[in-house]
Amino acid sequence: MANGFANRFLFCCVKRSKFLPHGGRLDDAELMKMNERVKEAVDFAQSVGRVTMTEAAAKVWEEVYPELSAEQPGLIGAVIARAEAQAIRLALIFSLLDKKFTIDVAHLKAAISLWAYCEQSAIRIFGDSLGDPIADEILRALRQTPEGLTRTDIRNLFSRHGRADQISAALEGLLASGRAKFEMRPSGGRPVETWFAVGGSH
Repeated sequence: MANGFANRFLFCCVKRSKFLPHGGRLDDAELMKMNERVKEAVDFAQSVGRVTMTEAAAKVWEEVYPELSAEQPGLIGAVIARAEAQAIRLALIFSLLDKKFTIDVAHLKAAISLWAYCEQSAIRIFGDSLGDPIADEILRALRQTPEGLTRTDIRNLFSRHGRADQISAALEGLLASGRAKFEMRPSGGRPVETWFAVGGSH
């Protein structure tokens, strides 16, 4: 999921609206009309050279590009890492289906809306996992323990078989991504480092 393969797909959460054991009843005339429209769009696309944006679309693209291209942490960040590339490809497809030589604002906004749905679908599917088994296990335990866990508690999660450096790296990742925080609490002796989950679970 995090090796650059998953982000080549558009994930869409869908649900059937009805049960059709024998399929739908699409009218043959409507089907032929759809076939013809698709054929016309394909023929048009094959005749088009470079597709550019209208001036208005270019301004919209400049506004949304920083947010689309911003890096996201964790596994979900790897899954949606091609946001800007996916959005512009969708806009191109919409413009060609519309048999236009340029990407206009309507094509771009439709593409951005579709991408936003795909992004939310990916978040629903993959959650806020970091993709690091140790970090994800620690985060699950922290969310189940509102009073927090000490370093010793966290080490015990792995029956003391987890390497200290791996656990430290996992905690640093949780801290950097804003998923966990720690406090130094008094214990009658040396202060104890206690970790807590930040935010709710998905």
